Amino acid sequence: YAACQRQDPSLEIVAIHRRPLSRPLPPGIRSVQRGNYLPPSLWRLFHLPAAMLAGGNTIMHFPWNGNVPPLQRSATVLTTLHDVLPLTVPGYFADAAGESRYRKERQTDISRTDLLLTDSEFSKQEILKNFQVRQDPVVIPFGPTLQAGSAPAHTADQAGYFLYVGGYDRRKGLQELLAAFLGLRREQKLRSKLILTGSKLHVSETFSRLVEEGVRMEAVEERGYVPDEALSALYAGAIALVYPSKYEGFGLPPLEAMALGCPVITTRCTSLPEVCGDAAYYVDPDNIESIARSLVDFETKPALRAQHSAKGKEQSAKFTWESAAAKFLGALDRTMRQRKA
Repeated sequence: YAACQRQDPSLEIVAIHRRPLSRPLPPGIRSVQRGNYLPPSLWRLFHLPAAMLAGGNTIMHFPWNGNVPPLQRSATVLTTLHDVLPLTVPGYFADAAGESRYRKERQTDISRTDLLLTDSEFSKQEILKNFQVRQDPVVIPFGPTLQAGSAPAHTADQAGYFLYVGGYDRRKGLQELLAAFLGLRREQKLRSKLILTGSKLHVSETFSRLVEEGVRMEAVEERGYVPDEALSALYAGAIALVYPSKYEGFGLPPLEAMALGCPVITTRCTSLPEVCGDAAYYVDPDNIESIARSLVDFETKPALRAQHSAKGKEQSAKFTWESAAAKFLGALDRTMRQRKA
């Protein structure tokens, strides 16, 4: 939004929210909080349309995967559907009723939307495959979000660390990563540590046991939530970001890593090649030996790290918020003209 205002200062942007924001908004964007006492579903159904009418807003953007309430047709509705991973990840739903409900809810969102946005070509194709749309979704990739931080200092006798950023989720390939990493540490074929960041979402007993073993060995560190400045420093000091995910709608951690000069080890699954191009070192997420080889290679080959660091900076420069804003404003202008025609 800030980049949109830089390109079109006439835009008046109002952020309508139920709960207090976790961080300040950029200058020029007005904050309106109301209805904190209501549950989210009722807030969207009653307070959000009322706030829109009270403020005279003509364009409504729902930036987080739908949940679009019925609005007056005078409003132009934009929806960002970041992904439809529940329909892509095997075994996501407990039963057929859950999948049917998800499909119905997202189709309703799409039917109420004048301009549908998404993050990657992969997500666009998944939306087209699974839903009826009036017009193709417009792909608007993210830009890097972190500023450069100070890398942690390492002495000559200290091993470095590999970094994982993201939630603990079964689709992220963390169990295979831990199996590969701990196998190498047990055999003393690797000196580095593995730092895990992010919240614990869906983990198996096997995964939990592997983490506990790694912590006991002082080979694995769990950092949980890491603030932006500290996360930038972790990226800058890491041997590589290891991101063996099997399903992504975009893949922001690899983009952030590349922008900060951190080499990336990832997979060719879903949207990740769109983000990483030829800058990443690709592994098979289901092949523990493939992951293990990448860890050994990056720990022992400084030239390989330098090569992927340089390629990553070049690749990440293709993704900017100014470019995203230009695509957003262009798509919005076309939609507004079509509605007036």
